[in-house]
Amino acid sequence: MTSPTSTPKEILLAGAAILEPVLSPHGFRFEFRDEGKGAGGFFAWAEFVRGDRRLEFHYRFSLGLVTYHALGKKASHEAYMKELGRWRNNRYPGFSFGYLDGFHDLAHDLGYADDFLSGDAHILVQAAENEATCDAQKSQQLMMSYTGDTRCLEELRSLFQEKRYAEVIALADKIQYPELMNESQRRMVEMARRRVNS
Repeated sequence: MTSPTSTPKEILLAGAAILEPVLSPHGFRFEFRDEGKGAGGFFAWAEFVRGDRRLEFHYRFSLGLVTYHALGKKASHEAYMKELGRWRNNRYPGFSFGYLDGFHDLAHDLGYADDFLSGDAHILVQAAENEATCDAQKSQQLMMSYTGDTRCLEELRSLFQEKRYAEVIALADKIQYPELMNESQRRMVEMARRRVNS
């Protein structure tokens, strides 16, 4: 039984007991991985494993990161539920008040995951690829924002609309990650160069 004085490991083990009836009939076995203290406090994490398939889950103050692994790919619970078309029907993550509510919610959602539990995991692989693409795009956007490229590109568009082509070229030369410019932005710079050179 969990209580306010239970450690993350104790709660995680109790949560694993909730997930076990869903996973063990499909050949998954529980493996506790680690516990410790990080910048955010005490934590514990574990996995249910079968061959190359793993359901990884972490507990700190509540059930946190849940990741599916199969065929050398990984996807978050959110990405996988979306790819399955179940994001509106999922329960995890939800509003939980008890220490184990998240585990009950995850056990419910695993009812949608036949692709992972007993199928060929092709939907999971697609979710992983889509999530990786989305993460890469977000990373590029953050990089451009941190370096000031986002602001430069916004100004570049304004200068182009004002037909200040020489300034467009000068500003384009200051962009630190020109390879992250989209096709429209590249065309504006090319058109500005042609106008200046004509």
